[in-house]
Amino acid sequence: MLENIVLLIFVLHILVAAFLLNIDKGNKLSNKFLAGYLIVTILDISNFLFSNFYYLHPNLDMVRSNISLFGAVCLYGYVNAVVYKDFKLTAKHFVHCLPYLLACFILVPNFFSVGAEGKQAFYDNFSDMPETIFILYLVYIQVGLYILAMFKVLNRQRKIIIENYSDEHHLTNRWLTQFISFYSLIYIIALARTFTTFSTYDNILTMLTIVMMFSLFLNICWILWQALNHPQLFIGVNSKIEVLADKPNIEDQSNHQNDIEKTTNDDLIAKLKSYMLLNKPFLDPSLSIDSLAKQIEVPNNELSILINRKIGQHFFDFVNTYRINFAADMLSDKNNQKKTIMEILYEAGFNSKSCFNRAFIKHKRVTPSQYRKNNL
Repeated sequence: MLENIVLLIFVLHILVAAFLLNIDKGNKLSNKFLAGYLIVTILDISNFLFSNFYYLHPNLDMVRSNISLFGAVCLYGYVNAVVYKDFKLTAKHFVHCLPYLLACFILVPNFFSVGAEGKQAFYDNFSDMPETIFILYLVYIQVGLYILAMFKVLNRQRKIIIENYSDEHHLTNRWLTQFISFYSLIYIIALARTFTTFSTYDNILTMLTIVMMFSLFLNICWILWQALNHPQLFIGVNSKIEVLADKPNIEDQSNHQNDIEKTTNDDLIAKLKSYMLLNKPFLDPSLSIDSLAKQIEVPNNELSILINRKIGQHFFDFVNTYRINFAADMLSDKNNQKKTIMEILYEAGFNSKSCFNRAFIKHKRVTPSQYRKNNL
């Protein structure tokens, strides 16, 4: 049974990796990173299918066994390539290869540089060898750190988006978050399986191996499903954009300066709110803080601080407040009774029903249809 599951996973990973490497459209770099992750998984589980081959080529087997150190590296590159549209590979990224090189290097004295008998003795005492224990700790610590780093990238992306964009399409990193979460689950299962190999509980080891393989199978099926149904899941952001929390919040010590700053801010807020009501820029679904700053002739950075710190709302919520009020007025207008809620949400600047419903309930505490019923 286990061999059949591994064979199915092996074939599916090869097919999806080949598909990703041959896609001409979309983000080619992110596709290559994801294909790289799948290839690493293929090599990592290949010993279940080709144990006789690796037995005859122990050096190749040991090189293969350390390849898992590249799995988290490829996923981290994939997350960055998806999230940041200006992400590029440079020489500094070579540092991510160092754990693999270190793992291979420490095996030189007692494995790579010895004869067939020495290699067999290493395998016979595999679980007790200090090199093996060190590499296991290296792998799991490295993967854990990369998982944290990936979630940090996703969190930073979300902060950039809600401070600079009004289009929820930019917030579709939910799939990517779920993907990394599922990878984290597989990591935990693999960690439990590894520690079980040092014990005498063979039944538990077999069960965890099957669970891990089945999880890998579900993972690749899910990736394939998403790739076929949602070919363009993400819109990248510029990595140069700063998160507002990272910018210094300078407080002037002079009361006179504070009074001047408060007056200036009040004037700008009044100007901004007047412009939003009169010109209705929020009806543009792709409105960003950059485009709004150009319209009211205020520096981008100044407008960002004004909305996020002085008004106390993220740009995303600030714009949606106007959109929801506009939609609410349309829903309560008898002249719009023949218009569907879908027509109204598009007119209000939303581009999806789910986004509109969430925002409407957040601001009005009722659904759009219930609001229309109550106010007509």
